[in-house]
Amino acid sequence: MNTRPGRAASIASWTVAALVTLGSLAYQDRTGPTYPLRGSVQTEAGTVTFICMRSQTIGQGLSVAITDPVPDGLRAQVRYRRFRSKDPWTTVPMERGSFAIAGRGRSRTVAGIGVALPSLRERAGKYEYFVEIAPTAAAQPFSITGERPIYARYKAPVPGAALVAHIVAIFVSMLVAMRTTLAGLLGHGVRRYLYATLVTLLLGGFILGPLVQWYAFGVWWSGFPFGYDWTDNKVVVGLAFWLLALWRNRGRRECRWSVVLAGLATLAIYFIPHSVFGSEYNYITGSGHGTAG
Repeated sequence: MNTRPGRAASIASWTVAALVTLGSLAYQDRTGPTYPLRGSVQTEAGTVTFICMRSQTIGQGLSVAITDPVPDGLRAQVRYRRFRSKDPWTTVPMERGSFAIAGRGRSRTVAGIGVALPSLRERAGKYEYFVEIAPTAAAQPFSITGERPIYARYKAPVPGAALVAHIVAIFVSMLVAMRTTLAGLLGHGVRRYLYATLVTLLLGGFILGPLVQWYAFGVWWSGFPFGYDWTDNKVVVGLAFWLLALWRNRGRRECRWSVVLAGLATLAIYFIPHSVFGSEYNYITGSGHGTAG
């Protein structure tokens, strides 16, 4: 039979739920395209540290930089073209300067050598590019990411208030979902948590999420049945599991396994990187999926 937790147990459960939520959202943030690609490469000239933007707002250049301290004698260039186009590759040398790096509402300037690729005009238009370095004058340039290019997507401006509201709602939804899962595991009352989980999920994933997508790409929804955007489809799958849990716990019924299953499904969903198969413009066809172009 479900019981109400004591104060200490409740505080501990909320703390665990918060830690799991923060870890999941941090993973989403760092694996998604809105977070710049960062890393370092060891060369015979020394350590080369790079930061490459993977998302930008239309009207702004896309910064790609190797940050100070840059090893003496290092040569670097960016080879790029529009993704899904017939464009030839364009190569530009990286030069010394300061470069604005933006991501997830945060912006800062880094010093080193780099380049700002010109803005794309289409919503969900993408670049594919390589950062190539030569540690010495005699060395041949090589790509810091091997044969795999870096992809960067453009979006239209999103009002800060809408974006913040969406992020807060998603955080609260995940937090309540994890607290509901723990209640199911520990045999505590789940009904009030189930309702709270569904309300916050609907707000963050089905109201504010589509609003942000409309601002960014000009469409409200690009998941099932209109498309295959995993970001949209993930929230549909999550909603299905929580609706199942609510149905299994209707009336005076108790079905803790359905709550735990919904929580595990939610965790699994959050380990799918953000924006997989997301909005993308095709320059060959002059159209795209998940975007108004």
